[in-house]
Amino acid sequence: MTTGIHHITAIASKAQENVDFYTKVLGLRLVKKTVNQDDISTYHLFFGDKTGAPGMDLTFFIFTPPMQGMRGNGLVTTISLAVPQNSLSFWQKRFDDLNVKHNKLSSRFGHDRIVFFDADNQQLELVGVDEKALEDTGEIWTTPEISKKEAIRQFHSATLSVENLKTIEPVLTHVFGYSQIEQDQQTYLFQVPNSKRAELLEVSETPSLKLGFNAAGTVHHIAFRAKSEVHQQELRNKVLEIGLYPTEVINRYYFKSVYFRTRAGILFEIATDGPGFTVNESEKDLGRKLDLPPFLEKERHFIENNLPQITTDV
Repeated sequence: MTTGIHHITAIASKAQENVDFYTKVLGLRLVKKTVNQDDISTYHLFFGDKTGAPGMDLTFFIFTPPMQGMRGNGLVTTISLAVPQNSLSFWQKRFDDLNVKHNKLSSRFGHDRIVFFDADNQQLELVGVDEKALEDTGEIWTTPEISKKEAIRQFHSATLSVENLKTIEPVLTHVFGYSQIEQDQQTYLFQVPNSKRAELLEVSETPSLKLGFNAAGTVHHIAFRAKSEVHQQELRNKVLEIGLYPTEVINRYYFKSVYFRTRAGILFEIATDGPGFTVNESEKDLGRKLDLPPFLEKERHFIENNLPQITTDV
């Protein structure tokens, strides 16, 4: 089974705006500034904790010209980020002070949460979690404005919107080892056992919801952890067992990937934990310059001349 979410990749429209929001407002670290390996004319930006470790790696494709997407069935519709429970009042005030669009405090499955939106109308939420329930990996990233008491620690979960639970449940249970542990009306809570990092998923079953449209402000795909290449192949074989069609293993340099489309329409990825973002950069240098995997270095001049400049405070 997996140990939880590896990363979540969403779509944004403006690189600088994206960097400013996720680093300055949310206090995440820009751990890797690189390109979409399938479209080298566009940025792929990775935000996370100190090293962008699996379980706290939120990434964005910057697609231009921008086109607004729409949340709906067949997509991940909410990205949930875990923060210490006592920090939610801090975040409410911060969102008010910085004019971040957000909803009032709500609660589901025993956790208080604040739903908020970035400039592309991407829907996220901060979920208050007891400090003892958060895995302390020593990877917490802080800023002058956001201390360890308030910092985002990891993914809490993600909400998968589907027309019918049966289109996604076999993948979650048979392939990845999730079990359903709670239900709140038409939302089902799934958990991977024996893990304390990004181990939850919420599935919202709403037959009347329209299909989502994948563009800016929506999630492109969600990736799940494989501890090794051998484990990745085992999970890939399980995908084949339930009649789905995974890709071959693709070397992304920072990890290896297998992709497949679920019957619910959501794009899933199986990603290895390693080697990670420090494979070619020291921890202190992460995010400072445009980083390219070795197989794209020959294209560096072309790539740099076709990307907009980004200024960062790293």
